[in-house]
Amino acid sequence: TFPLRLEKTMYTAEKWYRTRAGSGGPEDFYPLQHVSHTQWGRVFTLPDSALLDVKIDDPQESERTCFSITNVTHVTNSDAAKGILADQCMTSAKGKEIGEGLSVRFSWWHAEVNQEEKEEKKENKRGTTEAWLSGIEGILPKDEESLRDSLMEQFFSSPAFLEVSNYGNFKFTYNLNDLIGEYKTSVCEGGDPEFRVLGTFRYDLEVMHTVVIYPPGVKIFENCPPLPSKVIAQEGAEWKWRPESTGSEIRVLTQDGVGGWRVSYLHCRRWELASFAFYLPNKNPDFPVPLQLKHLSVCEMPSDQRFRKVYLTKGQAEEKYRSIVKSFKACPVRNSESTPQAERL
Repeated sequence: TFPLRLEKTMYTAEKWYRTRAGSGGPEDFYPLQHVSHTQWGRVFTLPDSALLDVKIDDPQESERTCFSITNVTHVTNSDAAKGILADQCMTSAKGKEIGEGLSVRFSWWHAEVNQEEKEEKKENKRGTTEAWLSGIEGILPKDEESLRDSLMEQFFSSPAFLEVSNYGNFKFTYNLNDLIGEYKTSVCEGGDPEFRVLGTFRYDLEVMHTVVIYPPGVKIFENCPPLPSKVIAQEGAEWKWRPESTGSEIRVLTQDGVGGWRVSYLHCRRWELASFAFYLPNKNPDFPVPLQLKHLSVCEMPSDQRFRKVYLTKGQAEEKYRSIVKSFKACPVRNSESTPQAERL
């Protein structure tokens, strides 16, 4: 008789698993939970709420700023962007390790923060910062504005809140609910997709909380808890994201030795982003998505990403974009009118 063949399953223990190591930096995975900053496990891992008083030794569970998620983005390089437009399909995704010997393919999309909403939240934080500064003895009123503006650089300033990306120069933007509708029609064959907490991925300076979206009946994700989590929630047709860390650095208020005050850069810190992983089954890994040129834009990669093979300057990326546009317009079938669903961003 042959031994029973056990199905590969997801990690389930409440701990970090090292899923990747190499020159690009390590990747760790904490399954089935969207873990808070108290479990990120690094010095100077701080939530926004701890920064003004620099409660480094005793970070507490913090209040979270809530953002609405309307659009999501998929960032890639020029060759992949050209292929996605030509094929009208998300394919060829790399496998992600989520269990012992279990590598699963997903189409990855990240939450896009509405810039108007960001400015509204930033204005609220500005008021809090002003109130905090006014309570510190010895700060001259004429200095408060410059000190406030410098302190504000540590809020809503991570790549998740800027129009830049560490992953490439070409960004597809899509309405999240419309994208889920396309996934339901194609990959789920009309069935209602499931939304579950996949887990948390940790990198050198980035923490990614992930929701997995998959067809009904897929056993791999049966241990994943349903939404909501403390970080991501679905409230009717609306999606909410509640991050703790919205910036990539720590700034502190210090005395300059001659009776004045200044803001000093203390350390970099980990920042968060929310991602949606659309499961691509091995038997049918294609995820057709109606895409037009309006869905594609150029974004800048930070200069500290120059070591990556896909890195382009903004000028180089815009030149590649013009070439992609020319190729797409040369194909009359693919350049036809999009469906009403794909019209809404």
